Amino acid sequence: MDTLTIVLTEPHGMWESILGAFRGAMGSYILAVILLAVIVRILFAVVDVVNKRFSTKNMQINEKMKPELESIQKKYGHDKVLLQKKQQEIYKKYQFNMVSSCLPMLIAMVLQLVVFLTLWTGLQNVSNYNIAKSYENTKSVYYNVLLLNENTDFQTAIQPYIDEGLEYGVDYSITVEVDYDNLSMNVVVTDSLGAEAFNENITILPTSTTEEEASSISNETIYNLIREYAMEEIPVDNGEGVEGEPSEGVETVPNDLSAYNLVVKSLAENVTADFYIDNLESFLWIKNIYKAESPTTSPVFTKSEITNYLERYYSPDEQQAEEDNDYEGQIFDYVVAGLEERNLGGNGYFILVILAVLTSFLSIFLNNFLSKKTTGTQPGGKMMYFIMPLILGIFTLMYTSLFAIYIIVGQIMMIALSPLTNLIVKKWIEASDKKKEKKKKETIDVDYRRKDI
Repeated sequence: MDTLTIVLTEPHGMWESILGAFRGAMGSYILAVILLAVIVRILFAVVDVVNKRFSTKNMQINEKMKPELESIQKKYGHDKVLLQKKQQEIYKKYQFNMVSSCLPMLIAMVLQLVVFLTLWTGLQNVSNYNIAKSYENTKSVYYNVLLLNENTDFQTAIQPYIDEGLEYGVDYSITVEVDYDNLSMNVVVTDSLGAEAFNENITILPTSTTEEEASSISNETIYNLIREYAMEEIPVDNGEGVEGEPSEGVETVPNDLSAYNLVVKSLAENVTADFYIDNLESFLWIKNIYKAESPTTSPVFTKSEITNYLERYYSPDEQQAEEDNDYEGQIFDYVVAGLEERNLGGNGYFILVILAVLTSFLSIFLNNFLSKKTTGTQPGGKMMYFIMPLILGIFTLMYTSLFAIYIIVGQIMMIALSPLTNLIVKKWIEASDKKKEKKKKETIDVDYRRKDI
């Protein structure tokens, strides 16, 4: 076994750690994202209540100042300096500060933007890691099944069928049950009558690991195994290449694969495809939750995704080896060969995009309607009805389904909490007004005039 080359480490940002903890408790990233969306929206509802209360208070002050401001505008409108001085006097009289009046709203906006962007990055990191991990596990299965070429007991079991001209999958069958959690696979060969010719539990060698002290198989080793037992055309350097450009000056020669090699190659492709499909993390109609939900997006990892995601995990030597030989890219073509034949189709139907746009529109509409009814203010203009739904639609269309689900659950929570937050603001205002009225009534007018005795 080779020394460790790639170590896949889980992302350790704030959101990634929180999601990891939630997933550990709830069993899936989908439930973890839903729980996180609920918690974040409840916290933002508290912020929204405070923000609306400040907005209402400032609106009330503005209503009181309005007649005086209009009056000085008529009197001193011709003198900018004097007008500004008079305005400042009125602001001071009513204890109004332009900066502090906008501060709660700005803080709320910045906070929401920071959470939006950092959480989007965190969910994308989680998705990228799981896509890379899924590929590495699938690559490991392909490698270990292909390694059966060197298992003499297995070859002894199926060689008679090959010599007799019997067809694999018709006249005899090979089943491989992979238990990747325990790094093992059970291989069984049975004839057409159901009699077992081979039954063995084989240890799986990982191609990567999250344990730094463990070992794994290098890409060079996997490539060499594929080159020997799976490539029908072997690339050979004819010596005409340019240094630093290994793809130049390369020819191919036929590889004399035996019938036994071809059986194992076909088996590796089928087992690998079954393993990937069986271990896909899906949700309702979404086949792969780590990719965008769209009929134009494949639930299978792409070569560009894998090469981009894995390069951050390469050691310096591994990085140089990949630049010189592109082992990962060449291995990828063989790992996904069985998956390409399955034609898994798209990863959804744009349902999340539609839901994100609709829930965003409804959330903005309801929030504006209730705010206007409760406080007389409308926090967003008409353009917000189109801008925010469009932005969220683009994000759900282009990025991981986890983020799309977070957006939709968050918008649903906003719709559900908007009546409650506005009711709290309304009650807060009423309580504040009653308190002022009570204080006003309790004020005692003292008569300081001298009375006759």
